[in-house]
Amino acid sequence: MRIFVSRLLVFVYIISGIAIANPADEAQIKRVEQGLLPAVLIKGEPGFSITDRMKFYKVPALSVAVIKDFKIDWARAYGVKDLETNEPATTETLFQAGSISKSVNAMVVMKKVEQGKLSLDEDINTKLTSWKLPDNQFTAKKKVTLRNLLSHTAGTTVHGFPGYAINEKIPTLPQVLDGASPANTAAVRVDMEPGTQFRYSGGGTTITQLALTDIEKKPYPAIARETVLAPLGMRDSTYDQPLTTEWRKKAATGYRSNGSEVEGKIHIYPEMAAAGLWTTPTDLAKFAIEAQLSLAGRSNKVLTKQSVETMTSSFMEDVGLGFFIEKHGNALYFGHGGADEGFRAELLVSRDKGYGVAVMVNSDNGQILREVIRGVAREYGWDEFLPAPYEIISLDAAKLATFSGRYQVNPDRVLTIISSITKTGPHTIAMLNALPTGDAPFALLPISETNFIRRDSQLKYNFVRPEGSSTGDYQLQIVGQEGTLQTKRLTEDMLVPFEMLLAGKIPEAIDGYRKIKRETPQNVTIREERINNLGYSLLQEGKLVEATALLKLNVEFYPDAWNTYDSLGEAYMKAGQKDLAISNYKKSLKLNPQNSNAREMLKKLEQ
Repeated sequence: MRIFVSRLLVFVYIISGIAIANPADEAQIKRVEQGLLPAVLIKGEPGFSITDRMKFYKVPALSVAVIKDFKIDWARAYGVKDLETNEPATTETLFQAGSISKSVNAMVVMKKVEQGKLSLDEDINTKLTSWKLPDNQFTAKKKVTLRNLLSHTAGTTVHGFPGYAINEKIPTLPQVLDGASPANTAAVRVDMEPGTQFRYSGGGTTITQLALTDIEKKPYPAIARETVLAPLGMRDSTYDQPLTTEWRKKAATGYRSNGSEVEGKIHIYPEMAAAGLWTTPTDLAKFAIEAQLSLAGRSNKVLTKQSVETMTSSFMEDVGLGFFIEKHGNALYFGHGGADEGFRAELLVSRDKGYGVAVMVNSDNGQILREVIRGVAREYGWDEFLPAPYEIISLDAAKLATFSGRYQVNPDRVLTIISSITKTGPHTIAMLNALPTGDAPFALLPISETNFIRRDSQLKYNFVRPEGSSTGDYQLQIVGQEGTLQTKRLTEDMLVPFEMLLAGKIPEAIDGYRKIKRETPQNVTIREERINNLGYSLLQEGKLVEATALLKLNVEFYPDAWNTYDSLGEAYMKAGQKDLAISNYKKSLKLNPQNSNAREMLKKLEQ
């Protein structure tokens, strides 16, 4: 299922500020507003403006709070909280914090640990009374603890939660944890030995929520408010799910990546500790500043210095307890990102110094968040945060032409490199463009005769001769943080499955995908989500036969996934095959009774 809503989006970008910054700082604020930065910095290139990037990403509203010297230096909001009402966003407009909820929850949990009501290292089942985490062979040697749950090392399942539309039935927390109707996610269970490796689990955080309500005998929003929100003066923050009428008046509406409105404007998250916090960047800044001051030994409104040190120290793979740790050179930062339906957010602050930033948007397009953070980091001189800018050189057309070719990145992805000559006024510019299979093209910029970068990613593209040879076709190496990928050079007639599909060779393409599934079943190229997205891209292009073949294959690969049947049902519906569409929508609804899209489609088809 992928829903696209066609509508005209009128963006009215209104700025609302609060009187935190001194008038003398206005020039600094303007430089941030005009200085958003991409992931890759290039000498001589200016930054972007907030309003331009909001239009580019279809972000209706953005709110930001900047921290300097352990205080909020300034906060501003841009755009509108709802496109229908055109009501301006303000610094008091509420956004969903997504997984930043986990950071605030961790502080709540740590306070209960300090009070002796919980222990970081005892079996969590000793504190759970309304539900128990089932024991199995993975918990035989080591039980799941709060420390595991807060650091995503408990071996628990369920990465995240999609929430529930306003008109959907909301499950209880035990129903969520057991994956029982009307829950729309699987049961939270342990499927690897606790403490052995990091794996992100919102399901694990939800267990901590239940532990808190079991020991305190109070609703979770009240526990969080009494323990953290009220002591820190976070007056514009609540874990209430759903929101009360008064809170709802202050909340923004969520929007999809294409600019369409989230179903019912917002989703409801009974998984409050993992994803349910409504807040503002100003309140998140208050929360972060308290953690910074505690680390500096200057405040303990909620926790002691030792407790905050535990939260912000790496436990495993740069994850603390409720926070992620970022190391830039010798400088340490901590924070968390957040993603709810129609909302994105990020909080990032220095561990040792009093600066940082919180940014929130009411859009699934969260790319702008880091652009804002980098702009703030440059203006405020954050230690070692920004990468050194690259200097782009010029190469002649003949040199660039030697790199042209087809390079296989994985079993179903080819990067086609093409050299071209573009005229810009009186100037002729030689360029190198990359066309990835089934994705948008991008330019490669030379930083040496054989090494290239791209503007939107930290990957490097290096062209090398075969070992021991000074001639022959170049080979391509793609270098990233996780290592170097050596690609395979292909001739024009050597097609990967998706290319076969586009060429009308459907049986050969399907056989190719089956071969990948058979030989490397965990390969990213045959994941359910990827095949689904490729099928939808073909549907958008009107290639119904090819799209249906691919979506049928997804059902074959993932027969227990409700969304595969939903997608295939849509393909059959567009092809006019009503009976097959009805059959697949019914299968989807049987697997997921909460699939409102299938219900709506069946109503239309069975009329």
